[in-house]
Amino acid sequence: MATTTTPQDQLLKASCIACHAGPSGATNDHDAPIVLHINDPDGQGAGKTLAGGDFYWVADGLGDADSKGHNVAGVSNEDTSIGYTPPGFNTDATPGALSDGAIGSSWNATNQLTCAGTYGCHGKHSDSAISGAHHANTDGTSTVASTPTTVGNSYRFLGGIKGLENSMWNWDETNADHNEYYGVDGSINYGTKDTISYSCAQCHGNFHNDAGTGTSSPWIRHPTDIVLPTTSDKEYQYYNPDGGHSYSVEAPVARGIVPTTGSSSTVTIGGTGTDGAIVMCLSCHRAHGSPEPDILRWTYNGMTAGIGESDTGCFTCHTTKNAD
Repeated sequence: MATTTTPQDQLLKASCIACHAGPSGATNDHDAPIVLHINDPDGQGAGKTLAGGDFYWVADGLGDADSKGHNVAGVSNEDTSIGYTPPGFNTDATPGALSDGAIGSSWNATNQLTCAGTYGCHGKHSDSAISGAHHANTDGTSTVASTPTTVGNSYRFLGGIKGLENSMWNWDETNADHNEYYGVDGSINYGTKDTISYSCAQCHGNFHNDAGTGTSSPWIRHPTDIVLPTTSDKEYQYYNPDGGHSYSVEAPVARGIVPTTGSSSTVTIGGTGTDGAIVMCLSCHRAHGSPEPDILRWTYNGMTAGIGESDTGCFTCHTTKNAD
């Protein structure tokens, strides 16, 4: 092991994956949550992966693996079809909430996505790692990030992002026990920088602005940070009908106010409070990876309008598109 007498900003002995990989279960021998399973999780969601999904499918290099996870350095090779620059990258979406510099401001063939740092999602873009943040969140309980002024008190160490962290990272998720995500209705164009969708927009900015999505139907792309409407001519008022209109862990929604003491199973369509229902990026996608193309939360080719037989996946929100 290398030694030095010079003070160091970070004392890491290995990469993030060295601590956050394991064979099975929610955590490994070091009690670190597993984001890269060595064994096939055999699906996603409760009892299979954590909330962010898993890098297993993008790391295995098989078939269309590039589309099944973020191509993080040390986990996966470069996505050969798009290179290193994320789809929809827009410098107008940076810097982030902590005013810590622009993510990927000089993205080129030598800069691959990383877990943290300038080209990463976690931590500050002005740092090369998540310096000291782990020591700020070690109690093993649900932790609310309502005033994310540092990396340590931000949701999942995503600098400046609000949310409520489930104590087991959604391993045993139910409609009443899950992460709580923060959203703001109509906050496209990067006006609000502490939502979970803005965290994604720092890399995929064109997917989170008026020019990238459009402002009305027909939408260019699926909108984010939009509250589900209650108007009688809209299908969204029946969100998750098979679940009694309760919170769906398959197609989760964000809240306008993050609960402070625990997650809620109640969903208020049209609401922007602690029980609100705001569409976000993670309503459809996993953050790390999934067994589905485009890191989706369900099998998209089974979501054919007029043919579906259960109110799952896309039909959780688009209830009248189902055949039932």
